[in-house]
Amino acid sequence: MAEIKGTTSQLLQARIKKFSRVEKAFYLSIAFTALVLAISVVYMQTQLLQVQNDLTTINTQIEEKKTELDDAKQEVNELIRSERLTGIANSQDLQLNNENIRSAE
Repeated sequence: MAEIKGTTSQLLQARIKKFSRVEKAFYLSIAFTALVLAISVVYMQTQLLQVQNDLTTINTQIEEKKTELDDAKQEVNELIRSERLTGIANSQDLQLNNENIRSAE
């Protein structure tokens, strides 16, 4: 039994050493394809992380601009408050005419 296993092993080793050119090209193309796929997966993951980072940055900037816009709207509302305008008109000896007041949006 040991002799059969030994000869089988020797036959397999001899067969592997004697691959034809077509077999060698086939196995080499499989190895090359696997390598290209592995590199592509790593590259795509890197690009995905970069895009996610850019998206996070842009969302942060959008939130900052929304906050600035809300602050500006609040300031406009405070500036056109009727009590404030009445106070300014009285201090300048003017009359307040509500029809002449416009708000910018």
